Amino acid sequence: MDGFEKRREQKRESIRRAALDLFRTHGFRKVSVGEIARQAGVSQVTIYNYFGSKEALVEDVIRWFIGGLVEHYLSVMTSDRPFAEKLEEIVFDKSQIAAQFHGELLTTFIRANPGMQTWVEHLMGEKITPAVEDFFRAGIREGYIDASLSPQTIMTYFEIIRRGFYGSPEMVERVGADPALMKELIRLMTYGLNG
Repeated sequence: MDGFEKRREQKRESIRRAALDLFRTHGFRKVSVGEIARQAGVSQVTIYNYFGSKEALVEDVIRWFIGGLVEHYLSVMTSDRPFAEKLEEIVFDKSQIAAQFHGELLTTFIRANPGMQTWVEHLMGEKITPAVEDFFRAGIREGYIDASLSPQTIMTYFEIIRRGFYGSPEMVERVGADPALMKELIRLMTYGLNG
């Protein structure tokens, strides 16, 4: 990458960061291109030159953000820490992220955008699902998950938990505000009602 392309990418990332900060605070719909430009220290024309439209900027920011999250979660899952610690960090981080966007990221934008849905499904199939399966196999090896359970059962169970949890913005907010509740839910998910 030459100097011009490097500066261009730095400016693009600066715009993404400014937009992400504003989206976290106000949601996607309420933030104008002018506000993003002011926050990033660029002109609105620069934003349109780099992204084309506000909708394209929102999509780019979400892809950039989710891509970073996936890499973060993959590094957590493959770290040397105990399974329960990794599970807690992953679930807690996700709940905080959902709360930051008032549920809009998960429930509105991606579902309303077929291109984003396709991209997320591809990401799930290529990176996330295989990594999660490996993660749960490690949980079995470490004795946190019952080895008699099939991989399909484990994945289905956690998908039920995930969908139920993220289907309610109020629940995400309540659990995100109470770390003790989050720890108990992680223990319940990992060990069941018998402990």
